[in-house]
Amino acid sequence: MRQYERNLYVLCFAIFLASVSWCQVMPFLPLFLKEMGVKRYLIQWSGYVFAAQSLASIVAVPFWSRLGDRHGRKPMTLRAGICLAGIYFGMSVCQTPMQLAILRFLNGALTGFIPGAIALIATGTPQDRAPRAVATAQTASATGQIVGPGIGGLLAGIFGYRGAMTVSGTAVVISVLLVWLFVRETGKVAADDGSSLLDDFVLAFRSPVLSSLMLVVMVNGFVMASLVPLLALHLGKIGSGAPDWFTGFIFSLPAAAFVLSAHRWSLFGERRGYHRAITTGFAGGALFVAVLAGVHSIWLFAALYFALGLCVAAVAPSTGAVICTRVPDEFRGRAYGMQSSAVMLGGLVAPVTATQLAAHLGIPSVFIGAGLLYLAGLALFRTLVPRWEHVPDRAG
Repeated sequence: MRQYERNLYVLCFAIFLASVSWCQVMPFLPLFLKEMGVKRYLIQWSGYVFAAQSLASIVAVPFWSRLGDRHGRKPMTLRAGICLAGIYFGMSVCQTPMQLAILRFLNGALTGFIPGAIALIATGTPQDRAPRAVATAQTASATGQIVGPGIGGLLAGIFGYRGAMTVSGTAVVISVLLVWLFVRETGKVAADDGSSLLDDFVLAFRSPVLSSLMLVVMVNGFVMASLVPLLALHLGKIGSGAPDWFTGFIFSLPAAAFVLSAHRWSLFGERRGYHRAITTGFAGGALFVAVLAGVHSIWLFAALYFALGLCVAAVAPSTGAVICTRVPDEFRGRAYGMQSSAVMLGGLVAPVTATQLAAHLGIPSVFIGAGLLYLAGLALFRTLVPRWEHVPDRAG
């Protein structure tokens, strides 16, 4: 077995474990806050806790990705995993909402295990196979998102939310050990060109390709992040009495949709253009997320939420493939970091905005607003794509 194949298998399994650990915890943070005794302003506190990670990640993920391009991506991936495990263990013993928010901020500032692992795959796999390898890694992450909420709900029922967080930290420790023992970095490390992190951001925004992709992932990240803090509370209203495991099941539906459709979206992009896959996904996403506003049956909600997942599944494999094929290797790790930063920018604004909107106009208004945002993003993206054919700069 060739080294890049061994790396792919080991990293995909490590990504799966890390994704499971994350998704065991994330859907139930609003309920964890409630368990702490937060009653007044529960919706607002949920928004702050989710936004705290994104606030730190906007600059931190590109910073760590830049260090990975300069000094090696494997050390940065190991560092991120060690920090993530420690944060999960810390969350399992925190006692106040502020402590939880601080740990979430540190999560964004110090981690980045999955983006680092994907950068390892993208830069260590032959160019002609890299897009599908990255899509495989994204599928491993999505598979963890399918399994994680259900496991989290089961563990929460048996050991409580704190016990589920302890299990999450243990899963990340196993991921770190796998990468440390079995992965060998084969991608080249870029020479220091004297540029700064600010220079990298300026270069990315001037790049026709990267600026378009950052728009796409930011809009998608905003929409999905606006739903997460409210979903458990909304499901509790339309499906009163539903157990935690069923809430976890609904949380996992977009990830299940991704696993089932990501390969097909990749093939669609190869044949007809990745930009067309993105526009098709955004159009469908706008329709289904807006329709969710008027749904009062938990089963119909689940079906439409799955359909939404099928549409937005176009985004990750398409943007990942474009980076693999249009961005030079020496900038690729930073490109993935900036892509994650754009997601986090959406994730920073979305929870606070959505929870404030929900507090004043009700949760259904958030779904309608998300549909309008998808349409606006679609329109702007279509105006930017023709610039891809211009002479590329060194960032794409």
